[in-house]
Amino acid sequence: MTTSTTSSGPRQKRRRSGSSRHNWVLLVSFIASIGLLLLAAVLIISLGLRRWLSGRSASPGMPVEVVKLTATPTVSGTGPTPTASAPVVPPLPSNCETIIGSGDVQVAAPLPISLTIGTTAIPVVPISSPDTWSEAFLTSPYTGTAVWVCGTVVNYVVGLEPTPENDSLLSGLRPGDELKLYLSNGAGLLFRFAERRETAADDTSVFSQMRPRLTVILEQADGSRHVATADYVSEIESAQPSETPSVQVGQPVRVGGAQVTVQRGHAEQNVPDLFPGTMYYLVEFQVENVGEISLKPQWFQMQLRDAVGNVYLPVTDAGELGEYGTLSDELAPGAVGQGSVGYLVPQAMTGPLVWTFAPQPGSSIWASVSIPYQAGEVEPAPTAAQAEVTITDAFLSAGGDVLMIEGEVRNTGGQQLVVKVDDISLSSSAGMSALRSAAPPLPWEIAPGQTQIIELQYEKPDASTALLSLLGYSFEIRGIP
Repeated sequence: MTTSTTSSGPRQKRRRSGSSRHNWVLLVSFIASIGLLLLAAVLIISLGLRRWLSGRSASPGMPVEVVKLTATPTVSGTGPTPTASAPVVPPLPSNCETIIGSGDVQVAAPLPISLTIGTTAIPVVPISSPDTWSEAFLTSPYTGTAVWVCGTVVNYVVGLEPTPENDSLLSGLRPGDELKLYLSNGAGLLFRFAERRETAADDTSVFSQMRPRLTVILEQADGSRHVATADYVSEIESAQPSETPSVQVGQPVRVGGAQVTVQRGHAEQNVPDLFPGTMYYLVEFQVENVGEISLKPQWFQMQLRDAVGNVYLPVTDAGELGEYGTLSDELAPGAVGQGSVGYLVPQAMTGPLVWTFAPQPGSSIWASVSIPYQAGEVEPAPTAAQAEVTITDAFLSAGGDVLMIEGEVRNTGGQQLVVKVDDISLSSSAGMSALRSAAPPLPWEIAPGQTQIIELQYEKPDASTALLSLLGYSFEIRGIP
């Protein structure tokens, strides 16, 4: 018995030791299971809180239909950002050519470059469509210009910048007053004012090409149009007075009471808001008053002509890009002033160039300066930021009071794209809807080639259909209950 008792002791210890290990494994497994359950619970709660904080339910509410309308891609740089309530400014037409002819003979019609009403001369820039010209005036190179609708060469349709000065200019016209439209081939057209009227914004009769005339349009704040029409009289033989013998850069030339010297000309492409295919050409010059009366720089007549005969007029404020800036101070007798003048030209412009100068309107003699130039003298400017917008989903929240919109914005350009609150709007027949939140928070800064996933939350419009505008793209959201 002693032997039996003694031999059973170790077996019992070994049995207890194995049982302890088994219990320990069970305990570790139990604790690990509890940990996993706690981790899962934390994740579920975290996701639930994230959706709750963003105003979304765990599952989308009622889906609604999204229809992409005709897009107007936006071009963005470091300059002004277009507002959400206004269409994006269109670029300068890359090819604004109108072919006219009879039978087998066809020629390209010259483009208007300047409009003169009374004694006021206004540079003219071509534009593809009148739909957005009132917004175009907010952005260079349209500021301080008039816009001509490409293709209107029987009834020339020109839009004026909506300013009090231009409103007074049209209001002051009397029957028989002369209006002159100068063309890129150096010729000019003479018109006589006939009538003035108010029209609705959707009145397309003003663009009719059945009668030779000039139609000048000034859009009003209420959306109506102030329209002045002038009947064609005749062609002006030459839009440019006779020139002095041409001099070279650096050589002074006298015209009237002014002696002018061109110091150099140069192209500038690295400028914000420049449209593809265009650049500024700057002329740096010096003027000495060698006469007996003061010279006023705002009266200076300065034109640039390329090798094929196209004529360009100064663009307002473009001279600020030059070495001296725009010359504005009056020059007393004996005074000397230096200034810069800028022209919006195509990158494919051909040289040599001819710059002409007269100290005041109506001068019979112009100074003429030859400026050497070869296309491609400067490196192309970086492409602007270009937005590509896609809306992937839209639905109502579980509570039915918030409209959720999901999508993405891709920057296909070469500069950073900045999207601000003013670049986005949701409107309907009930008015503008308030933006509750945006993810990520605005503004969005999107690098070239990058895509930003977006989510917008708006108060549900009190209408069955709403229009989302984002960087010039339009999406119609239908079926809102």
